[in-house]
Amino acid sequence: MWDKVADMAKKHWFWIAVVAAALVKQILVIGLPIFAIPSAACDDQLLKNWAFSMASLNWKGDFNAYTFAKEPGFSFFLAVCFRLHLPYIFTVTLGYSAASIVFASSLNKVFSRRLFVLFTYLVILFNPVSFGLYTLQRVYRNGFAMVLTLLVFGGLIHMYFAVLEQRQRQVIIWSLVSSLSLGYLWITKSDTVWVLPFTFTVCVVMLVMLFRKSRNLKSIPVFFCVVFPFLAVFLFSQATKFCDIRWYGYPSVAYYDEVMYDLSHIKSDDAQDKISLSRQQLRKLYEVSPTLAGVEKYVEKQMQKYSKFDTDPDDGEVEAGWSGWALLEGFSKAGVYESCESANAFYKSVHEELEAAFAAGILEKQTESIAQKYYLDTPEHCKELAACVWRTVQYMTSYAHADAQVMRSEDEDALSFRQFEELTRNKVAYARQEHDFVAAGWIVFPECEADKMQVFVEDAQGNQYAKVNFRRSKDVQEYLADTKYAKGNVSRCRFRIGWDGKEGQENPQWYLAAYQEGKETGRVEIQKSGFAAENEVAYTGSLDAYISQAEGEVVLAKSNQVVARLGVISSFYRGLGPVMFWLGIVCYGGLTVVVIVNLRKKRYDCINAWLITAGFGLSILVFALGISLVELTQCPTISEMYLSSAYGLLIGAESISIWKCVELSIPIIGRKVKRKELS
Repeated sequence: MWDKVADMAKKHWFWIAVVAAALVKQILVIGLPIFAIPSAACDDQLLKNWAFSMASLNWKGDFNAYTFAKEPGFSFFLAVCFRLHLPYIFTVTLGYSAASIVFASSLNKVFSRRLFVLFTYLVILFNPVSFGLYTLQRVYRNGFAMVLTLLVFGGLIHMYFAVLEQRQRQVIIWSLVSSLSLGYLWITKSDTVWVLPFTFTVCVVMLVMLFRKSRNLKSIPVFFCVVFPFLAVFLFSQATKFCDIRWYGYPSVAYYDEVMYDLSHIKSDDAQDKISLSRQQLRKLYEVSPTLAGVEKYVEKQMQKYSKFDTDPDDGEVEAGWSGWALLEGFSKAGVYESCESANAFYKSVHEELEAAFAAGILEKQTESIAQKYYLDTPEHCKELAACVWRTVQYMTSYAHADAQVMRSEDEDALSFRQFEELTRNKVAYARQEHDFVAAGWIVFPECEADKMQVFVEDAQGNQYAKVNFRRSKDVQEYLADTKYAKGNVSRCRFRIGWDGKEGQENPQWYLAAYQEGKETGRVEIQKSGFAAENEVAYTGSLDAYISQAEGEVVLAKSNQVVARLGVISSFYRGLGPVMFWLGIVCYGGLTVVVIVNLRKKRYDCINAWLITAGFGLSILVFALGISLVELTQCPTISEMYLSSAYGLLIGAESISIWKCVELSIPIIGRKVKRKELS
């Protein structure tokens, strides 16, 4: 029996190692906390809200300023995980492992030994960006985009070799993998265009191969598979547009793009780097656009708020990367987005007023050449761009900041942390509290008179621990305006309260008890999932957060252990990264020489490795160029959060160059050893 097991293990050693490594990766991230940013209204909070709406089959929920502002792909993924009770970190890590297998196994035809494929897989699998704070822990789209990117490139390479070997069934399978991944990536991140050059080139090469080898009716499905990646982009985009029209009546807000373009292309005598619309320009616009003047106070408030977020928070200006969001939030606060129709009318009015000002010569539109758009208009800009691209690549190879962290979530209003935990089924590492227990949210007892009601935190025996002091709650008042609860304490129903338990209490039950003239009129239990009424008490409310200091300390201790062991891997990559990069460049130079020599001898055994490495390298450069353009013209973008999708390709390019050279060197070294032995 043991002999059979040994034979089977020897026969399937590659897949045993692959699965074992993936299992180790899953174990390593157990207990890793999520990093929630509820204050990111147009990022984390927005996609979280969409996920809950999609889980309830309500697409993106009620119409607002952000309805068409982001791609919905990640929210749909979160919604599916939520409905299937799959933890977010577990699922993304599992998906990344599967994508790493697809990507690395696509190189089977590049190497003659599967050991080199395994090495490549391991380096990609344990890449610290795959479990980093802003790529996996943050409940945002960056980590999920890494999975889709590896599937796109891995699927395309698999398809290329299947076409080369005329395996029609495999062509269909890998076409589906790469196409569906590309289409879904397209509706997940807005900066996916950098993937298209590699996709287009590989598909054109495959079409040429098919025209030369298989010009018959049986090959029609294969031809379709080759162009399917581009069709998938169209289909996914149209599916999103269909849902938007189905729910909101429109696929977008008309004139929004035109207005934003106009606002960011007004000629100014005192133009500043990264500032597309200065505060001084904006104030002049209020004079020529009555529609803009009507929302001035809201826009100015948001511009002041966002001016503190950019590179120079003291200059009062808002960088181009933030100004669009500041304007959008200002318009939203002003009530522009009550409906899609009202937003359409607003932007149309602004557009017509600005165009009239341009036509009258009051404003002058700034023209931009292709060279200016891509920062190539002057020698100085060309040097800056080249230096920024190089800095971007160096940042990636250094694996700077690519590690897991225990980022304690602090928010005075405790908004949405519990919702993030509920959605992801992962824990948040809360900041240490002043009290043993903290609760925050809002609650309304309609049968109580607001000015006579008192609410206390009590235990199961009725012992009182703290009195609840309510704060103003205009949002709740508007939310409950037309309901039976409107007569309750809706104008002051928000609270945040902390209290200490007694020594020796184990798993105590806590309640909010409402009293009026000394008589108890309402009582609800505080549970992790929310409030639970006792004796059919009339109430409505939401528990935004319920924190137990003891439970938080357990989560924090576990999180520190997980982060410590993952930190060992991150440190290893920081030391290995620059070495692999420079060694990869040297090896690629050597591989290029070998390819040229072999081409003269009409040998093509290294050409695929050379071409794939070049394709990966050029894709990374295109991506780095896009990141650098935004860095130089809009806002800081050189970080692992924005660069996450390209790390796998970088490792792939380095690995192919290094291991292919090692593979080519082994026979040469072997022959030299034999000669020495014979001599």
